[in-house]
Amino acid sequence: MTTDGFPRPLDWKELYQLAMVEMDPAKLPSAIAKANDAILDRIEHTDRNAFGSELPALNDALNGLRLLRQECGMDQRKLG
Repeated sequence: MTTDGFPRPLDWKELYQLAMVEMDPAKLPSAIAKANDAILDRIEHTDRNAFGSELPALNDALNGLRLLRQECGMDQRKLG
């Protein structure tokens, strides 16, 4: 929560963590899609020189979501 009383938006790391621990199969596709979109947005809207050590973490997170989709038998084209 921010000091102005409004919650701040979740960042890609938080959305990724939420997707990885989601236990409800009905909520999992949405959680994965939100995390995936947040990661791709971060990659697209950040200067390549400003990434530092974050780029490997972003890549690892995308791979983690891909594996989660595979383990759950989810087709990436159906997400979103």
